[in-house]
Amino acid sequence: MATNAYWEHRGFPWEHDPGPPKNTSWARLFSQTPNYRALAETYMGKEKFRWHFGPMHYRGRLKSKQVKVLVIGQEGAMDESLAHRAFVGSSGGRMQHIVNYLGIDYSYLFLNTFLYPIFGQYSERKIKVLAQNPASPIAKQRTELLDYARKKNDLRLIIAVGTAAKETVQTWIEGLGGQCPDGIADLSTADSHLIGPKAKVVGIIHPGALHQADMRDSVLEDYKRVMAQLEEWVDQDPDWLPCDPGMERDFSIPFEILKKPIPFRDLPAGVSWRLGNGTSAGQRQDEQRSIQLSADIPRGERHDTFYRGLATGSSDGYRDGEGDVPYEPPVNDYGAYDMGPPDAFLKLIMGGYTGLQWPDFVSLGVGAHPSFGGMPLFRGRPDKTTFLVVADPQSVDDLFCMRALCGNSGQHFQGFLEAAGITSRYCILRSLPIDDTGMSVSEQMKVVRHPDVQKMYRAILKKVLDYKDASVVLLMGPLAEAHWDLAGIATALPVVRLKNHSQRNGLQSWQQALAELATLDYPKETQASFQYDGHRIQIPRYDLPYGFLRWQGTSGDRAKRAKREDGEWSPYYYKWYAPDWVFKNKPRPLSSEEIEFLNQLEQ
Repeated sequence: MATNAYWEHRGFPWEHDPGPPKNTSWARLFSQTPNYRALAETYMGKEKFRWHFGPMHYRGRLKSKQVKVLVIGQEGAMDESLAHRAFVGSSGGRMQHIVNYLGIDYSYLFLNTFLYPIFGQYSERKIKVLAQNPASPIAKQRTELLDYARKKNDLRLIIAVGTAAKETVQTWIEGLGGQCPDGIADLSTADSHLIGPKAKVVGIIHPGALHQADMRDSVLEDYKRVMAQLEEWVDQDPDWLPCDPGMERDFSIPFEILKKPIPFRDLPAGVSWRLGNGTSAGQRQDEQRSIQLSADIPRGERHDTFYRGLATGSSDGYRDGEGDVPYEPPVNDYGAYDMGPPDAFLKLIMGGYTGLQWPDFVSLGVGAHPSFGGMPLFRGRPDKTTFLVVADPQSVDDLFCMRALCGNSGQHFQGFLEAAGITSRYCILRSLPIDDTGMSVSEQMKVVRHPDVQKMYRAILKKVLDYKDASVVLLMGPLAEAHWDLAGIATALPVVRLKNHSQRNGLQSWQQALAELATLDYPKETQASFQYDGHRIQIPRYDLPYGFLRWQGTSGDRAKRAKREDGEWSPYYYKWYAPDWVFKNKPRPLSSEEIEFLNQLEQ
């Protein structure tokens, strides 16, 4: 089985988090996000929340009876916004080390005080009111989440990370009718039994304090104090906090401040390997309009870069549902997300089987740094497909969307599929699992013709066909056609060839392909017009992993790769942009409940 340095201590990338189980209330509870923007603007008179890249809800286990350790923090940051999971960046790496030190590597759940990142610090009186007043919509939703975690699990340990989290735990326990006699100074004396019969609570300094050089000794002393308390509890009851299978706990080993990478099983399928590697890889830029993702850059290799334009985009093709705002996941259609393909298919496309591995793409002239992990290879449902589509890459949006063909070309192709009567029964395979930006056609074909690449694509194509559900094969672009021809798969299925969206006469080619499809007999999901005028529609929410915002997968190409000052493509940086129409979006009106809450407050 293949492996590489970027998977070290993380498991394998096909071990992914599918999102909230559909038979639980998590997705519904997460979707009931209060109007953070308008609450802050109305009560505080300013933008307090970084809303452009949406909320991040959780990381860890969401099935019943899976969680022993509940970690509560303050907020997320850039890496969390890109991964759509909590505690993924530098602080997440430090907390991962802490739970691992305690013998826990699976049975945990991370939640936050706020679903949105904040501007500045958690120090103003009014932000504390929004966070902790029991009548605050923010506090009420968070309490629902905490109570659901409490009811669905036998919680043994709650770790409050930072001041906001400590106050959150105090608010939670007092709301259950309990007391915290020592306040947030020492939560270990709180009435934690109200959370669970064996639940205990500790609070620690937020690891973000380590950014201040003079705080390291204080943070370490605080963490050692907490470890001593936990050791005492374990000594009193050895069965209180059982280690996870395969894990050990040894308090005689001095605790150190370290970072551990986030397991792939905590993150969505298709996530860039740079996210969750134990450090922070994202940087907010362009006045909150963008987030840059950086590679694991070798020492001495940094260089100045630039991006052309702000990828302003337009709302053409955007469709939202009732109650939706573009900077959050769907509200009423909260169950519309992709939980991932069959496990065997995902393992196959990621090179998980002996004898079926991808080659060293850097040696084949691929310029992007390997720490990014390449580009996602699929979108759709390989085991429930009418159209098997192989499509040439057209943008780098896929790196951030975690699925194939999600940029401008993919959004246009979604309109093509709709014209053909297909809305969900498709499997789109990207013809190159790497970023081909800057590569010539001959260089691209060299990759396609590599023996290992041929072997992989033949196995992948055969895997989809073996599900015996496909009715038509569509090949979009010369690389896709080359893959199919080189695979030499014997099939009676009709094969329709069409140009890339960006190729000359691409629209005419798509219209001709629809005319050809009109002559074929295949099952349709909706009435097919077989007419396409070049419009685009958004990528369906059920094609994207859990947590993606309504604007993502819309508005054309949203991502760019950086260039060096000499004009060559940088191997180290990509950037994801919120579209201009979202950036200028105003908050939705306050609800009657939110207005009632604000009217009760002293200004």
